[in-house]
Amino acid sequence: MTKFSDIDFNFTRNPITNDESILIDDAAIKASLRNLILTDMGERPFNSKLGSSIRSLLFEPASPIIASELESRIRNVIRNYEPRVVLLRVEVTLDNDANSFNALIGFRLRDDNRPLVVPVSLKRLR
Repeated sequence: MTKFSDIDFNFTRNPITNDESILIDDAAIKASLRNLILTDMGERPFNSKLGSSIRSLLFEPASPIIASELESRIRNVIRNYEPRVVLLRVEVTLDNDANSFNALIGFRLRDDNRPLVVPVSLKRLR
């Protein structure tokens, strides 16, 4: 039985029905987490406080201090805006070669004890 569903923001088509593809359960939650993390405050109409505003940090010189601040902002946005999950860990590592960061978010669903992980690449757009 499907608990959670969401639109696939890659806008792919279901090959059988030709409808928009949907994400279900774990995939829907992982997409939701990515969307929350990559949303800037003020970007969503009628909910100006939703978002992590990490983009501004991505234009700072990459350092462990910036990685720590990214972790903090990711934790805050998930705790405040994704009630379906229990956050287990957030790790942000610096990728010096690409001048970017990689985030690894460990969580579990509130009604499920299975640990899940979602990776998110954090890099500035040119």
